[in-house]
Amino acid sequence: MNQNRRKFINDIFKGTAAISLSSPLLNNNLFANYLSKKIKISLQCFSFASEFYTGKFDLSNFSKIIRETYNLDGAEYWSIPFMGKEKNSSFLNELRQKSNDYGIKNTIILVDLLNMQTMKQGNSLASVNKKERNQAIEDHKPWIDAAKSIGCDSIRINLWSDASKEEVMKVSIESISKLLEYSSDKNVSIVIENHGGYTGDAKWLVNLIKKINNKNLGTLPDFGTLNFCVERDVSNSEIFSSKCLNQYDKYRGVKELLPYAKGISAKSTQFDLKGNETDTNFKKMIRLIKKSNFEGYMSIEYEGAIRDTFSQQNNHLSTHDGILATKKLLEKYI
Repeated sequence: MNQNRRKFINDIFKGTAAISLSSPLLNNNLFANYLSKKIKISLQCFSFASEFYTGKFDLSNFSKIIRETYNLDGAEYWSIPFMGKEKNSSFLNELRQKSNDYGIKNTIILVDLLNMQTMKQGNSLASVNKKERNQAIEDHKPWIDAAKSIGCDSIRINLWSDASKEEVMKVSIESISKLLEYSSDKNVSIVIENHGGYTGDAKWLVNLIKKINNKNLGTLPDFGTLNFCVERDVSNSEIFSSKCLNQYDKYRGVKELLPYAKGISAKSTQFDLKGNETDTNFKKMIRLIKKSNFEGYMSIEYEGAIRDTFSQQNNHLSTHDGILATKKLLEKYI
């Protein structure tokens, strides 16, 4: 595999409520309808990662694709396809206008600080180097502004670090608290996804959220098995095929993260002949979510096509078919 491709993908990963419960009006069907209205479906543009990498995805068309191709009304963004336009007011105004034109609610921007020219990972909010942490704070501010400009409620941050979990906890509290001072003034929240490493340990992540204790800080639970890999075998540079040495149970992890969730990433990769996702029991996972107090968007994040692109496989559905298969499962169980 091309070395830049390998580094690229590794860095990326690196009314009813007013009715009394005792009322005879609240039958099972009515309650089910209420639950379904609490959870809506959006589309994460990382689903088009393979198209972006091959020059076939234009972010400015995202709202149109969501509405006309998939008949959804929620958009979740990814920083990489902005390609340096996150400070371009004309581009941001165009995105917001198109969202309004197509009746799309913009929700979250997943921020990956990655230089597309050098393929170098940016500064981390979890770095033990204070200068790097402070620069990471500054590097995230334009994304908070961009989120505000296009009507998103949140940005997602990463906490990459090789330091101990105690050190990462300490410095992350400091940097996230400073970033929250800026984002709160903009009424934009910060969300942390279980994105492998220490954040893949849901208890560790919840502890971090509790220590900071800010209403504008939350989680973004992701179904992905790799997302709950606390430690993987780094001797294999292929992220999708590397062995996980410390795997956190995803169902327990999602349940623990849900009380703080400001969004949910419905990660999908591969499907069997019956249309079931082979890595996650969607029925079990969505049942767990519906039992929680979560209200908001659950985003389709199909990963199969990008695995074929970067791992030189050819056994996953296309981007379009994978999105449709995931949508079908969500609609079936929500």
